[in-house]
Amino acid sequence: METLNVTRQMLDFQKQAVNNFQNMWDFAQTQTSTTVDRLMDQAAWIPQESRQAFENWRTLMKQERERFSAYVDQCFIVYEKMLDAPQAATPAKTKKTNDNK
Repeated sequence: METLNVTRQMLDFQKQAVNNFQNMWDFAQTQTSTTVDRLMDQAAWIPQESRQAFENWRTLMKQERERFSAYVDQCFIVYEKMLDAPQAATPAKTKKTNDNK
């Protein structure tokens, strides 16, 4: 059972590492979005079509980040389910030979 506990700890560590990465990713995109908004406010020469393209880009990036996060979370749920209900090891069935002929 020690192996199972070590595996759970490794999975928890990986899950925390991925969550930290996703939080950093979210923070970076939020900061970038804020910076682009400030630039757009100060740059009156940028046409409306370009402003709309930036807004579409921002929306797409947010949707894909959320989709990726949901996918990764779903994968961790599958791994956790596999660790929660370990199957009892059964000996392999072998064909018995009859030596008493």
